[in-house]
Amino acid sequence: MFDVELEKQVIEIVNEKPSVLGSELAEAFDQRYFDLWRVCQNSQHIYAAQFARWYLRVDSEVDGYARLSPSILRNFLTFVRFSNVDNFEKAVEDGNRQRVLHSEVSEKKRTIAKQLIAQTFPEAMLDRVGVLIAGDVCRDMAHEVPRPERSTGQIVKGSDIDLILVMGDEDATLREELEGRLLEAKNLYLRHPALREDLDFVVNSIAHYEKASVFEDPKQMISCKAALEGQFLAGDRGCIAKSREVLVLADIPRKVLDMTERAFSQRLQTIERLRKNPEWINSPQEKRQFFFSDEIWEFMLDENG
Repeated sequence: MFDVELEKQVIEIVNEKPSVLGSELAEAFDQRYFDLWRVCQNSQHIYAAQFARWYLRVDSEVDGYARLSPSILRNFLTFVRFSNVDNFEKAVEDGNRQRVLHSEVSEKKRTIAKQLIAQTFPEAMLDRVGVLIAGDVCRDMAHEVPRPERSTGQIVKGSDIDLILVMGDEDATLREELEGRLLEAKNLYLRHPALREDLDFVVNSIAHYEKASVFEDPKQMISCKAALEGQFLAGDRGCIAKSREVLVLADIPRKVLDMTERAFSQRLQTIERLRKNPEWINSPQEKRQFFFSDEIWEFMLDENG
């Protein structure tokens, strides 16, 4: 159950170039994602240089709520360079170069986020809230590939700028002011032709994390994990320290690690099943692991979530 003819065609391409991305193969072969992935997984004549940073994604549609991101398909398309076996060093070199580019884009978006925060909030307001940056940026995996923003369809510059704002105490007036200013900034950065950045954000309080740290349902898991992984960007470090103290006391780091280990194990099992037998792609769990899913930003939860 292996497409020998497709393998020959892929080998012809990797023999012509030092290395190619999975997305380039997909474009050359009419988006035959799964067939191409299986050929590259099974061929002894094709080398794959991986350069992604895998991480846990909480997914309510997966058994145990834990799976790895990027998905198998997104990893194949975006974070692997393929070559023939003789050129493996070039594939590794090209992969490392692209990893550096992702890091540079991430740093660029961090700088934009800091400017946005400085322009949006006065110092007196930032003294009452800590700001984290989350998503691709905090993992140095951001990109600038143009894509449509979800709600408006307007083209934006790649990865979102994802912010988590943490208040020390729940304050309805402060919350309203923070959210209002961020909505104005979101609209400006989305529509301004020189910017075209997609901003997503959530405002939480320490009390929110005290409730979420029971870590019983996917929404609680997502909220805790995002706060644990986010990078400090601006504002009051004390608010961030207090929220993380709540998470540590609730043993959230260990629970996230346990989920990550399960996600890695499940990924390896899924790859092996799909590699050996293409019929497994008809299984809902394997399909969820392989294809893109609705990865709406993990931290977009309100206080009642």
